[in-house]
Amino acid sequence: MNRQVNKDEMRAKKYLQTLEYTYVEYEPLGNVTPDFLLDKKIAVEVRRLNRNYIDGKNIISIENLEIHLIKSIKKLIETFKCTAYSNSSHISITLSKPANARDIIGINKRVKRILKKHTNKISKEKSYHICNFLSLRFTPVEKESRIYIYTDCNEDSLWIIHALHKHIQEVINEKNKKIEKNFSLYEEWWLLLVDSIVYGLDNEDFEKLKQIQLNKHKFTKVIILSPKGSFDTFEF
Repeated sequence: MNRQVNKDEMRAKKYLQTLEYTYVEYEPLGNVTPDFLLDKKIAVEVRRLNRNYIDGKNIISIENLEIHLIKSIKKLIETFKCTAYSNSSHISITLSKPANARDIIGINKRVKRILKKHTNKISKEKSYHICNFLSLRFTPVEKESRIYIYTDCNEDSLWIIHALHKHIQEVINEKNKKIEKNFSLYEEWWLLLVDSIVYGLDNEDFEKLKQIQLNKHKFTKVIILSPKGSFDTFEF
């Protein structure tokens, strides 16, 4: 007997039903790979695009906190309002270790206070220690259209993209091993990743992410599916 479809699989099923296939079958072989079968020939594996971390002896599934953290700080920086300023300042983020859920509580409020505080020191180069794994470095430049401009994380202007690339590739590698046993049963295999990390990138980062090259191994398609609302996707 098939088990109950979970939240991510339900999202995946609804998306697959929007495609031009007659039959969308759930767990055609039972509680083993694949998760879905399209018209008896295309096997589809589903996974949430997130990350696991170990808290004591328990493995807890969470979103990729570092990526979400940098995304939220970057948004704060780029939307910070100040009507009167003599210079602008480039801001670089240093992230010294992975965060966990407890670590990031209140960080955005602390960052916002620092952004406000530094407007009085906008012509000076200065670093601020936000917490035990995060700091901001301000470097003055000639006045631009905004007072603050995000430049990089850990001296890498594409830090978020590189981190996502590594993580997505790890997921593909994991699923590629899982489908090996039943791979020959079907004409084609897709990997459908229900996103909890990617959507929410700014347009520039999103375009750069779509340009990365991944080793898809046995998968014909790797599809990133938006977590809610309209079924937005992009493929590798």
